[in-house]
Amino acid sequence: MVAIPVAGLSGVALVGLSMVPTVDETIAVELGQAEARINMISSPDPSLIQRPARPGWHQVEMDSAGVPVNTQADAHLVDPATLVPADSTLLALRSTDVTIETATGIAGIPAVEGETWNAEFDPKYALVDGRAPQTNDEILVTAAGLDRLGVGLGDRATLLDPERSVTVVGVLDVAEYPDSKIAVFGRLGAFTGDTQPSVDQDDFYLFDHALNWTAVQQLNESGAVVLSKSVLLDPPPVGSYQLQASAELQGAATTVVTLTAAGVAFAVLEVALLAGAAFTVGVRHQQRTLATVASVGGHRRTLFQIVTASGLVLGLAGGIVGVAIGVLSGSLFMAITGDGSAVQYWGYHLSIPILIGIALFAMLIGWIAALLPAWTASRLDVLAALRGARSPQVVHRTGRRWIGISIIVAGVAMTAGGALAGTASFSTPGVIDNSSLYQLSIMLVLAGPVLAQVGALLVAPVILSALAALVTRLGTGARLAARDVVRNRSRSLPVLAAIMTTVFVGTMLLAFFGGSDQASRESYERWNAEGQMMVDLNGWTDGTSQIIYPIAPEVSTMLREQFGADKVSVLSGVQPASPEATDNSPKPLVVLRPEVRCELVSGSNPAGACDAPFWLFSNGSAPQIWTGTIDDLALILDEEVSRDAQRALRAGGAVSLYPQYVQDDGTIQIDWMPASTMVGDDQNQKVAPLSTKTIDAVVQQPAHPIHFGVFMLESTARSHGLAPVTLRVLASLPAPLDDADYDQLWGSLRSLTGGTDLLARYEAGPGSTIETSG
Repeated sequence: MVAIPVAGLSGVALVGLSMVPTVDETIAVELGQAEARINMISSPDPSLIQRPARPGWHQVEMDSAGVPVNTQADAHLVDPATLVPADSTLLALRSTDVTIETATGIAGIPAVEGETWNAEFDPKYALVDGRAPQTNDEILVTAAGLDRLGVGLGDRATLLDPERSVTVVGVLDVAEYPDSKIAVFGRLGAFTGDTQPSVDQDDFYLFDHALNWTAVQQLNESGAVVLSKSVLLDPPPVGSYQLQASAELQGAATTVVTLTAAGVAFAVLEVALLAGAAFTVGVRHQQRTLATVASVGGHRRTLFQIVTASGLVLGLAGGIVGVAIGVLSGSLFMAITGDGSAVQYWGYHLSIPILIGIALFAMLIGWIAALLPAWTASRLDVLAALRGARSPQVVHRTGRRWIGISIIVAGVAMTAGGALAGTASFSTPGVIDNSSLYQLSIMLVLAGPVLAQVGALLVAPVILSALAALVTRLGTGARLAARDVVRNRSRSLPVLAAIMTTVFVGTMLLAFFGGSDQASRESYERWNAEGQMMVDLNGWTDGTSQIIYPIAPEVSTMLREQFGADKVSVLSGVQPASPEATDNSPKPLVVLRPEVRCELVSGSNPAGACDAPFWLFSNGSAPQIWTGTIDDLALILDEEVSRDAQRALRAGGAVSLYPQYVQDDGTIQIDWMPASTMVGDDQNQKVAPLSTKTIDAVVQQPAHPIHFGVFMLESTARSHGLAPVTLRVLASLPAPLDDADYDQLWGSLRSLTGGTDLLARYEAGPGSTIETSG
């Protein structure tokens, strides 16, 4: 009972510490052998400050509107080459992406331009096979890229946009990439066409010149943020620099410490209950031995020490065994789950001091678990124990019962108080306003159930008696067993404690992880029903011109033949105002019910104050109104269309997938708004519509919210002055698509559009990344 939780602690310690980098590991992965990485983020600003080891955390002085006060938006950035000594080496690396033909089709993959093969970047980048590119028509790939592209060293590959042929001349290993990651590398400008360093796009790596903290602060004033090897090795004292974001990091760290401390305390109590129950049973079996010791002059203190010493010995033994099992299990877990990335497990961080501490912690738990049995053993009836007689049952007064009930009430109150405190700590969902109150809520929620459990143990005799009275009616065997449990409480209560503790821990973990999973599922945003693929037929030809391709029949055939789609629908939509709209041409807008509001907030959850799906309040590029047949609506809903909905559609009405669109009179309201006022505005703003129409509507909600608002027949839409156009193909697929399938899909779509990318999206549901190409 001691070894099992200790094994868990040891394994978690090994895996957790291995996921935290040392300074040397951070330098190796982030910088290689470079002295610093410099990124220009603004024009010179004397107020720019950064965190020493996290240059991504930086800030500048701003006015009340959130605009920097010391720089202008169109101000030029300083060339970093002018900020470092002339005799130092400064290499630029640029991240981009390319479209390339693969063995199965076409894929968009990340690319890096610059001298990644330079030996000074090792081990961040390491050329493991072949040679460095000598021209812009030669590239390097990762090992996984060879398989994905279906090429070997010296073979040709085809880049698209624009189309040209390149030669694969080497294999590059990237420390932070998993083994399955595909990427390509080339000379500066090999993919973007810009062979000169770009101040606002490139990462600049400095060699042969160290930058201390003072030098980094001087570069900050020039508009740069810097990750410096010297600063990582010799950071400035904590508190010697000021940064607003550091409070957020400190709050996160405090939360982690709070959870860890509460978890350790919780483990001590739970393991003590489990091991204590075992020690209690063991002491009863040792009564005659202990009585013999007492009969030859042993004092109560001696008996107490004998039992507690056995707790120490067993605790240490359980700790050693548990540590060994935990280290072995953690090592096996990392070996199985490792993906080859240096940032997944930065190293094998086996901390001997921590493991020794865990073993000593186990010994302490054993000693604590033996305290109560030792106290009981020191007060045993020697003569009765030598005769083998059982000690008479002690009849406790109702005081213990009421104490237990009081403790249960206190535990429940603490838990409820923690829940209320946690709710009060959020200003809006997802935004913690009071971190101290939030940490207190965590402590209360963890401590409350444990305290209630202790109270339940005190009233356990009453519970056993009540259960015995119920089961006596089930037969002679049940009656005799119930009486035995009630009369031998010293034997039954430890067993009850062990079972109750185990069930309690299991239930708590299931509730915690289940609640987290459920919250994730509820907040997950689906574009269409799970198991469906959508292909939008509108694309951008030159980055500014949008075109709708009349290829719906070809896309439908492709989805059926290549991917086995059993149901395919071609959907038309009423286009909203385009992003470049500047005129007052009327565009239709489905109006939400007047009480539906969305007060946008800042923070990690901007939709936290909305009382409907967030996308309903956004005038984006996706249509609100879709048209098609009743079968098309059934595919959208992924269920049969209700009879009411069918009658409404045939009668010239509409079906709303959200009740927020249907007004009190049972209609949807369509306002024709000036196009220039719709782009970027939310529906809380009051702009007078050019005209308004209402259409009778019913509500049929899908199983989960999806990005379809209102549906009607095409004839109905046109009768109300709407102009739907073919915009999307929706298909139900028998299985998710893998990388090879997506390569094939993307290649097929580009062949239909003449090289333009279309958005293709498979909805896998929560727990899986939504696959997106284009």
